[in-house]
This record gives sequence, C-alpha cells and structure tokens, in this order.
Amino acid sequence: MTDAVVRLAYDEARTALREQDATLANVRNRATALLAATAVGTSFAATVGLLNVDPRRGPVFPAWAGWLLLSCVVVVGAGVMVVLWPTRGWLFGPSARKILDCAGQDCDEVLTAATQAMVAGIASNDRRLRRRMTAYRVTVVVLMTQVALLVLAMVLARG
Repeated sequence: MTDAVVRLAYDEARTALREQDATLANVRNRATALLAATAVGTSFAATVGLLNVDPRRGPVFPAWAGWLLLSCVVVVGAGVMVVLWPTRGWLFGPSARKILDCAGQDCDEVLTAATQAMVAGIASNDRRLRRRMTAYRVTVVVLMTQVALLVLAMVLARG
C-alpha cells in the first residue's frame, strides 16, 4: 500500500509540471501575438501613409524616428525569439524508463525518488520560465515604446 503523503506529493509535483508547461505555452502564444502586432502596426502605418518620406507630399517622417522604430522592431523580434526558442532540459514528468528500472522495489521509495526528481525539475523549469517571462515583459514595454514613438514622430512631423 502506498503512503498517502508520498502519493499526494507525487500528484502535486505532476500537477505543478503540467501547470508550468501550460504557462510556457501561454507566454509563447502571447509573444507570437506581440510579434504579429508589431508587424501589423508597422505595415499599417506605412501603408496608409502615416510614414511620409516624400517632402512633396507634406511633412516628412523624421529619420531619427525611423531608426528608433526599426530598433524597436528588432528588439521585439529578438524578445519573441527568446520566448519561442526551444527549451532544452525542460522536464515534463517523471521518466517512465527510470520508473520501470525500479520494478520490484518498494513503491513508496520509487514514488519518493520520482517526486524528488520532479521537484528538481520544477525548480529548473521555473528558472527557464522566469527568463522567458522577463523577455516577454521587456518585449511588451518595447512594443508600447514603439507605438509611443510612432505617435510622437507623427505629431512632431506635422508641426
């Protein structure tokens, strides 16, 4: 008979790993949306003529703003890449092979060892997840900066 506390710890560790995986997927989805928003915003501004570069057609979009906006697009792209890059060493759950290698041993000992491995994996996953979440947050700030720069440059160009 399996000790209830050992089983509870095992189940909670499995749940925590699933939640981490869901959080990573969520951050990746949101990062992809940021990249799409950057592309759409840049394309829209250029297409509808917000970014005038022809002096015969009125106030010209400042060159400094163009370079800053390009820098923002590059930083957003890099931030999204950090979030989306494959995650080496991500632990999804206990190794079925290692559990099978323990066939014949006491079930509580096997569950305890698997739980300890998952707890270590949770800590490792958490470090990787925090880095990606930080990159996502920075990317959000850069996107907001990009929008503010675009509006500021258009206002300044129009006088």
